[in-house]
Amino acid sequence: MAPPPLPTGFRRISRLFPFTARNRATSAMAWKTRVCALAFLLVAPPVVSYAAGTVSAGAAPTAATVTSPAAANRYRTVTDFDPGWLFHYGDATGAGAASYDDSGWRGLSVPHDWSIEGRTPPSNPFDRSAPSTGRGGYLPSGIGWYRKHFSLAGVPATRKVYVEFDGVMANASVYVNGTLIGTHPNGYTSFRYDITGAVKAGGVGNVIAVKADTSLQPASRYYTGAGIYRDVRLITTDPVHVDQWATHVTTPSVSSSAATVHARTTVVNSGSTTASVSVQGVLSDPGGTALPAVTTAAKTIAAGASATFDYDITVSNPKLWDLKTPNMYTLATDVRAGGTPVDDDITPVGIRSLTFSPTSGMSLNGRSVKLQGVALHQDYHGLGMAAPQRAMQRRLAQLKALGVNAIRTAHEPPGPAFLELTDRMGFLVLDEFFDTWTQHKYSDAGDYATYFNRTASSPTGTPAVPGASGSAPWYQVDTAGIVMRDRNHPSVAMWSAGNEIRDPLSTREPLLSRMVSISHALDPARPVTQALFRPGDSGDVSGATRTTLDVFGGNYRPNDVLKAMSMSPTRPGLLTEMGTDTSSWTTVRNNRGLIGEFLWTGADYLGEADGLWPTVGSSSGLMDAVGTVRPIGYAWQSTWGAPHTSPPPTGTTAGQVLLKPDHSTVSTDVNDISYVKATIADSSGRVVTGSSNPVTFSVSGPGVIVAVDSGSQTQESFRGSVRKAYQGVAYALIRATGPGTITVTAKAAGLTQGTTTLTGTTTPFVPCSGSCD
Repeated sequence: MAPPPLPTGFRRISRLFPFTARNRATSAMAWKTRVCALAFLLVAPPVVSYAAGTVSAGAAPTAATVTSPAAANRYRTVTDFDPGWLFHYGDATGAGAASYDDSGWRGLSVPHDWSIEGRTPPSNPFDRSAPSTGRGGYLPSGIGWYRKHFSLAGVPATRKVYVEFDGVMANASVYVNGTLIGTHPNGYTSFRYDITGAVKAGGVGNVIAVKADTSLQPASRYYTGAGIYRDVRLITTDPVHVDQWATHVTTPSVSSSAATVHARTTVVNSGSTTASVSVQGVLSDPGGTALPAVTTAAKTIAAGASATFDYDITVSNPKLWDLKTPNMYTLATDVRAGGTPVDDDITPVGIRSLTFSPTSGMSLNGRSVKLQGVALHQDYHGLGMAAPQRAMQRRLAQLKALGVNAIRTAHEPPGPAFLELTDRMGFLVLDEFFDTWTQHKYSDAGDYATYFNRTASSPTGTPAVPGASGSAPWYQVDTAGIVMRDRNHPSVAMWSAGNEIRDPLSTREPLLSRMVSISHALDPARPVTQALFRPGDSGDVSGATRTTLDVFGGNYRPNDVLKAMSMSPTRPGLLTEMGTDTSSWTTVRNNRGLIGEFLWTGADYLGEADGLWPTVGSSSGLMDAVGTVRPIGYAWQSTWGAPHTSPPPTGTTAGQVLLKPDHSTVSTDVNDISYVKATIADSSGRVVTGSSNPVTFSVSGPGVIVAVDSGSQTQESFRGSVRKAYQGVAYALIRATGPGTITVTAKAAGLTQGTTTLTGTTTPFVPCSGSCD
């Protein structure tokens, strides 16, 4: 088929990048590094331009063009939909309509957290009277609107069109050309809407609008952010295609000499005619060498029906996924209709075995491993919830240097970008579902308990719930979506059904049983645990909870966990949350069936500070919010046997500001950022920890200050160019705006200023692997 003609001002790059149902496009960022290969890019300056959209603040938006590659226009395409949005703080009557006048709205890219920046940045967003209270960090809540103009020029009218959001905080109502597509309440779970019937094909302009509403407050015990704070993508497929998150890859047989990779996928026929469909799988090793293809027998799929395909691939001398060598394979699953490829699904695969035993504990590839874990909330201080992947990578690398090998996603599921990093860097993850079930915590009227047992509205944006007949409550919809989205990640070791749930035992037991049954139906190999609240006092040790859970978990009550483990039938145990006193590790080490513990917490976080104004966050981490290691962090580093590191030497008399970037090269990619550290130092370069001098940053060249930050949990704006040093340190977070030399200067009254340079680049950010950063 001949390629469609190029629109004026566009150039073609013909490489196809297929979507993966597993983690959104091979990885949450890898697809961004290749997105230029699947769309036309507008290159005319001065408007910032991408395939996904073109807008400029204060000007009429230019419709973006989403196109099919010339040589593979029948394959799935995934387009980066992050750039080119318009934003309005506050409600805007009629903003869902296609004709709404948004010319005065602010242009930006997502991910975006409007709460952390406040209504009028760089003004201080913190307010002692904020409805979010100190539990939400005294930060603003309410309504924010996003709009984006785009076209489907070059996309055949027969294609299915979907929009997928990794996370919108919260109560996201999505409109396309004035039609309300759906509303998704949970800000932590991903959803995908079929917008085929609402979009206009060809070069005609389309408008998508998203209303994010966090008005009902308090809504959480900790900071949650607000807005489209994770990635968005536009997906177009053939009518015959792999269903949402339908590919499931397992490794049922693993040894050093051979492994079996089993794949199951569901293909849906949303066309109008019957199709003869087969699936071909090709597994490539970590170096990119492809193994022989495996092709299934063809099945006849009627219009509107679906079929499931299974196949096995034998791997000789596999390169196993491990904590020290997190080798990743890639499985390409091609869908063929009548022998012609029409869709493809790319799934990163880690070949590993992970077993759990009440007598021997947890084994990874036949080797006993204890979880040396920390719990993490999802904010990144001055970046809020909309963290670039580089910031996530930096935090994980800092924790790995302390000996951490496991992360508990307290207390909700993370984004795909985070799990891509835990796969690549070699962590194990306890993927947690919810912080509340049917009962609110405190007076948080807007927390997930409001929606937990409410019947989900259609469309839910997620696959059907196993065992459900008709509509299902939101907790079942979200549980199924979390498991299906995340189940292929080798780093995900277990599911956690919830944290310190306060519902009475009679309410909890049937709800837990249903969540476990959903998890087992969709992912039989992984165990389910729960971070139980006072399990001995709450009836969980003696009741059905003990036998419903695969691994018995408990917070701060190791004796309750050990008692439950010893009762018949025996279970492995896990200390799902403990304080940072290192004495608890003796209990873990001396009990083989106790698979590890998670400390509270790995890093400081915003919120959980009610009544503590002007303090706006918690300081319970092994590190502060920007990664400065506390003495207790070094103590755990020693306890866990990690290579020893030391804090920097200290001085007493401040004389200069020293500047040092954590990376000397920084990209224009929204997932890249450089932390430029300003140290208040003495004449010998030793940090003066007693200094709280305000530091003023400035930038010249092709760079911009995204945020200013420090480890302080006292209310102070993260925007602008000034930040008080905390224990002698402040940061400017820099992103490139183009190629060239970026000069950063930091001044503080009475001190010699500091200067450093970075190299700006347009090269997309690519996550690291193993111990990195």
